[in-house]
Amino acid sequence: NVLMGIAGPTGRKLMCDISPCGGGRCFFALSALGGVFPCSEFIGFPEYQGGNLFQDDLDVILKTRPFEEITTRTVENIEPCANCAIRHFCGAPCPAEIKMFSGTLNAPSPYCEFYEEQVRYAFRVIGQGLEDAYMWDGWREDTEETFNLN
Repeated sequence: NVLMGIAGPTGRKLMCDISPCGGGRCFFALSALGGVFPCSEFIGFPEYQGGNLFQDDLDVILKTRPFEEITTRTVENIEPCANCAIRHFCGAPCPAEIKMFSGTLNAPSPYCEFYEEQVRYAFRVIGQGLEDAYMWDGWREDTEETFNLN
């Protein structure tokens, strides 16, 4: 997905590593008891339940604090991510993952160095003109060319 984010950003499919992520914006998750969460990764974090689908209006649930925290979380508001050269490629990954590891949403990923190397590798692949070998057939049709790297 990092390579897709660089080579064809409008065709990026995975919403977990963009800023803000897709949780609560593009999708939400339901627990077996009707709990509504910004994403399935937050099921098990009671503080991120926005309401209950059997009891509350969805419009109200989507405007609750748990949903607002996720939908407004951006890489620019996380230190040291705000000043990182690759911040728009890694996207300050999954807020639930960060919450699990650090106890807060606004912390860098424990995999920061791994993501940095992924970005470096993606740029090497693009620089060598090999992106087609790593992407799915027809990926260029799913993307809008915003600039030409060649």
